[in-house]
Amino acid sequence: MAVLHVVGALGLTTAFGVLTIAISAWEQERVRKRRLQDAAIALGVPVAAIENEPSLLPSVMQYASRRSSDELLRNRISDMCGLIRTGWGWLGGLLQVGVMAGVGWYMYTYGAESAASMWAVLFVAVFFWLASVVFSLACVLLTGRYPGEAKLARKAIAASIEQGAGAFFTPKEG
Repeated sequence: MAVLHVVGALGLTTAFGVLTIAISAWEQERVRKRRLQDAAIALGVPVAAIENEPSLLPSVMQYASRRSSDELLRNRISDMCGLIRTGWGWLGGLLQVGVMAGVGWYMYTYGAESAASMWAVLFVAVFFWLASVVFSLACVLLTGRYPGEAKLARKAIAASIEQGAGAFFTPKEG
């Protein structure tokens, strides 16, 4: 029975992690599409024109640069929220590893009857993810941007300048 608790808890925690990665990728794609649509509206051109016409790149970059400027308070708050959310994610991951190690040590020391405690790893993962979602929504309501969105846009602008036209609407985190 102890093996079922350990394998079940860790397997579901892993599956939950994969699900959160898929949701994050979906969210990033939504933000990218929204950013494209906002730029198209501001420039008075169709979204397809922004994606396909290199002649619009300077106008798009100028618009995006103004919109994501670190001189705007809402962008600074968004950037700070991004740092907080990143730290929160690291804390959650470290706490999951700590709980897993603690329960493993407790099982080794006192016996397998405490294996059901391994489900705490999944509960920690779900709690930290839900708190992150609530925090992100609060950031969106406060600033109109997702945590770190303005910083990622500035990185994408810089990468676009370095690499050429195609990098702007496909930012890479990191």
